[in-house]
Amino acid sequence: MFDQLKGNIWLDGKVVPWHEARIHVMTHALHYGTGVYEGLRSRKGKLFHGKEHYQRLLQSAELLDFKIPYSVLELENATQLLLNKTYYDFGYIRALAWCGSQSMFVSHRHSNVHTAVMVWERPMPYSAHQYRNGLNLHLSSWRRPDPRSAPVHSKASGLYMISAMAKRTSELEGFDDALLLDTKERIAEASSSNIFFVQNGELQTPFPHSFLKGLTRAFVIEQAKMKKISVTEKDIFLHDLPSMEAAFLTGTAVGIVPVASVDTPFGLYTFCPDSITRVIQELHQKAFGL
Repeated sequence: MFDQLKGNIWLDGKVVPWHEARIHVMTHALHYGTGVYEGLRSRKGKLFHGKEHYQRLLQSAELLDFKIPYSVLELENATQLLLNKTYYDFGYIRALAWCGSQSMFVSHRHSNVHTAVMVWERPMPYSAHQYRNGLNLHLSSWRRPDPRSAPVHSKASGLYMISAMAKRTSELEGFDDALLLDTKERIAEASSSNIFFVQNGELQTPFPHSFLKGLTRAFVIEQAKMKKISVTEKDIFLHDLPSMEAAFLTGTAVGIVPVASVDTPFGLYTFCPDSITRVIQELHQKAFGL
């Protein structure tokens, strides 16, 4: 029960006990999806990439045409305040901004904006076996939306309805996660993680036409280039999968986790974690104290 965790939440500039952080049902974001969020990590009280995450949070809100009334530095300080109040070994931070109850019309032009930061203990989500051998993915029937129909580069709460449905269906079918295509049948990402492929000693990752450019994705690209590993952002299709030797997912919540297989109506594609995947995993573990 996430509304009954111990600790504190930073809400609209004040630290309040966890159970007191409430909103009314007449909240614009609850009815119309006008909310954005970030997921951050901490390790033993150290916050990782707070500046980058909070810059993206503010940009996400701007893409939804509302303004968060706090600066990047204020949000970083609020997060550190919570981390200092309670010890978290593997802290997961959720920052959320949303349109409130001042307006209940479709337009949020006159709405007020709330901001909250919360932290709880959340280790990496998969087993050691899965981080060694990989996840089994299921091709989702849902598609990442056309960038002309949704703010696809915003970490908008409403867009994660697609992620929730895709992952739930995959789990009910006995898989670990879903793989989604976009409206032009290009491989996009997993339900909430970016994907990389290894081919002939080089990394390939889908060009972000319709999905969020993850910060862990950026970390992988940066680290690979430092290790002289070629990285290409390109359009990748299902018919390209037989030529791929390895694959892995990236994300703040999941870290770096290999992909063992992708089940599709056209066949089962299997992969084996290779040396490049292991190097990237080790670099990530070292950088984030995992």
